[in-house]
Amino acid sequence: MDRKNSPKNSTHIVHQTTKALLTTTVALALLLPGGLAAADSSVTSTAATAVKEAPGQAAATPDASKAKITQDQAVEKLRELFPVLKNATVSSVRLGGDNTYPPSTNQMIWNINWGYELGNTSYGFSSMVDAVSGDLVNTYLSFPLTQETAYYPPKITRAEALERARLFIAAAAPSLGKEDLQLQDDDALNLASGALFGTVQYSFSFKTLKNGLPTSDALMITIDGNGNFVQFNKPSSGLAYPSAKPAVSLEAAQKKFTDGLSVGLYYIPVYKDNQVERWILGWRPQEQGLYPIDAQSGKSIDNDGAEVAALSARDETVPQTKERFQPVSTGKELTAEEAAKLVQQVAFIPADRKLSSQMLGASYPNQKQKVWRLTWEAERKGSIAGFPSSSSAEVDAATGQINVFQLEQFTGSADAKPQPAPAGGKKLTQAEAKKQALALINRLYDQASSELKLAGHDEAWSVLPDGKGFRYEFVRYYKGIPISDGAITLVMDTYGRLQNYSALVNAGVETLKEQPTPAISGSDALKSYKDKYTLKLQYNRTGGYSNILYVEPKVKLVYNPSPVNDKDQYEVLDAMTGKWVQVYPYAATIAPAAVDLKGHPAEKQLTELVKYGVLVPDADGKLKPDQEITVGEWFSLIAKASTPYYTSYSTGIERKAVAGVSSDSKYYPSVSYALSRGWISKDTMLQPDNSLSREQLAVLLASFLKYNKLSAFLQNDTAVSSFSDSADIKDKGAVALVLKLGLLQGDGGKFNPQQKITKADAATVIMKLVELQGKTDQSISQQ
Repeated sequence: MDRKNSPKNSTHIVHQTTKALLTTTVALALLLPGGLAAADSSVTSTAATAVKEAPGQAAATPDASKAKITQDQAVEKLRELFPVLKNATVSSVRLGGDNTYPPSTNQMIWNINWGYELGNTSYGFSSMVDAVSGDLVNTYLSFPLTQETAYYPPKITRAEALERARLFIAAAAPSLGKEDLQLQDDDALNLASGALFGTVQYSFSFKTLKNGLPTSDALMITIDGNGNFVQFNKPSSGLAYPSAKPAVSLEAAQKKFTDGLSVGLYYIPVYKDNQVERWILGWRPQEQGLYPIDAQSGKSIDNDGAEVAALSARDETVPQTKERFQPVSTGKELTAEEAAKLVQQVAFIPADRKLSSQMLGASYPNQKQKVWRLTWEAERKGSIAGFPSSSSAEVDAATGQINVFQLEQFTGSADAKPQPAPAGGKKLTQAEAKKQALALINRLYDQASSELKLAGHDEAWSVLPDGKGFRYEFVRYYKGIPISDGAITLVMDTYGRLQNYSALVNAGVETLKEQPTPAISGSDALKSYKDKYTLKLQYNRTGGYSNILYVEPKVKLVYNPSPVNDKDQYEVLDAMTGKWVQVYPYAATIAPAAVDLKGHPAEKQLTELVKYGVLVPDADGKLKPDQEITVGEWFSLIAKASTPYYTSYSTGIERKAVAGVSSDSKYYPSVSYALSRGWISKDTMLQPDNSLSREQLAVLLASFLKYNKLSAFLQNDTAVSSFSDSADIKDKGAVALVLKLGLLQGDGGKFNPQQKITKADAATVIMKLVELQGKTDQSISQQ
């Protein structure tokens, strides 16, 4: 069973430690060790990019005479595939690409906009159909067409949904045969990311094949628990695919990969719930060793399709300059204007852009750091489609250190224009640019000369491919060992003006007071890593936008280094223990069955919660079902059952104590989330570390279900007064409510209000809540 849940902070993992610049939404690639991100070059970062003159940006006007499918046929096809569209109207139809920037290579697409009215409210969404092949390209049926009452269990199973999905694809995309699709093993991913509450949705991903080989593209389809299709997406890039016959043999590519693979010793963050839980000293592959190998040239290539050396030069020391960053020492929090002034002193912001937005919040990934998020925007004259031309920055409110700066906040801004040369400006040579970059990093980063080193790329890498600037990457070091948490990136134009900068790094490595001595040698670590990878012949898409660069997209035939087991892409070798450590929880890993549930009265309910990751067995595989839980643990369980990625809701906001729970508490994310959903009131005062009693649970359930008024009405209900221990029950209405709903029961004529709740009790109650969905007058958990 999969359930629709709130959007999560998960993104495609891309192998781009040297290319990603972060906006306030942080790319997950930089949460991982550089060499461990999956090398799928079909995905490129659109964060921190600027409009550049580049080939392929101007969309050719599509020739309607070449369309083999008329717009009426396209509309009719959609109505046949999605019967619910009979209640929708076509508001507009256009022949052209998908409105992406830069324009898609394939412009022979019918873009169909739909309208739907519910009362006095109008809704709109779009669909795309290939005008040549007749394939459905994209449709996402939005609310209210997909409005569905939550229920459990679903009317169709996942297996039945998959069979229906295959039949739907055959009708929706006739150009694809069965041999062109490969179902990705994502059952575990759906379970791990699905919620127990909410409407049931099954999502399937099919890797598309070309000439019998995997491509960078995947077809996605979603069907609800009633068997209705709600989402379909089939990539339609229009790019040409080269021959599937490689000029380089697998044996030769394997030798190059084996010879080029190297490992490095790093301090590596280990994550839990999107936050660093601890640091380890570990071995991981160097990034260049995991680049794809061009099957025609035999050379390693990066995500832009450019050839790269097997090994980079050594990182260089950052010299200390006379002018360097000095933390603000007033002891007072900076104002937005003061923070903006600091940015303007070091970064280039066009004169016509004025400070238009300022927001104080928590930084990501350091939640304890308060930052100003600032935006400078030019005045817009008239109505112009697209994003406005604007610059943005993030500044530490306590020290004044800049975490992020972007000259162009939005990729493809409608107003963005090439910036004129500065008065009396002179274009820098490569040597001058490097000197300027070192001067800038000293002004931007505290203790740059002692904490950072200039990453050892060759000189050609530092020059932007379009020749309009320079890029540099800096690596953090701690006690002489590099830190694997994403590089610090800096981009300048040809005059040395700062265009983009990102220094969002993790805190906490300094807690490792004693420098550990590796127990595992580099040679042993390298041998272990070589056994974990295999080369796969496939098509990779290269190019696109990344790091303010635009490279014409192409498809290349490559040998791609891939983990033998998918879950291994997030593992590193602990240099102290020799054990493999998951540095970032792999979403597609189903938790192993607990070893101590067999024969337990709540075995079924506990097993379901383990399957969805709500409960997790310990290192010995034990769940300890009869162990009492705390108030805080209850909130963690119910929040995760409702929204697996609930912790992301407290990311990027200032953390203040809520309901008596401090911002440092491990229960803060779940309690904060509960408050945001109205499961508790703002006046609630919790003691999260106390054991949870049956009466306390009854009160929390009444609030969770939004039945506080009803429970007050039931205060004198005979269902409670008949218990021999009713005098010990303070909130009789809440107890009466949960009894009537079957969530809790009495035992031997008693309710036992002070009896403690165990994991098994909690699992039983949660599954009863799940089964109660669709039987109440309001939705459960999803308000």
